[in-house]
Amino acid sequence: MRSAVLTAGLTASLALAACGGDEQGAPPAASASEARSEAAATRVSLRKALAQVKAGNRKAADNTVSEGYLQHFEDVEGPLDKVDHELNEKLEGGIKDDLREKIRSGAPASEVERLVASLEADLATAERKLR
Repeated sequence: MRSAVLTAGLTASLALAACGGDEQGAPPAASASEARSEAAATRVSLRKALAQVKAGNRKAADNTVSEGYLQHFEDVEGPLDKVDHELNEKLEGGIKDDLREKIRSGAPASEVERLVASLEADLATAERKLR
């Protein structure tokens, strides 16, 4: 039994290594300059989503936030986490969870607008910290 467990563990480890499970092949982390640019692009996506909420298109707004997070904010996370872990966590949760929940739950546009303004301010802080 023990050798079967060891064999299974070794096989799984080798399979994981072969498919890049140790992050080989992962794209290189963004530079601080790239992260600042992506933070600005994230702000643009938040503004676009807010406009979509105000126009009554919450599904499009949710998609815009999701795409903005995946295409832009994910490139901010690594560099920002190195300089301010707490701010990184706040932005991550604020965009990925809080904002999308407000949009999905039908929160008033004014609430969405306040959250977007707060997230934009935090993104501006992140850009300053990434200099």
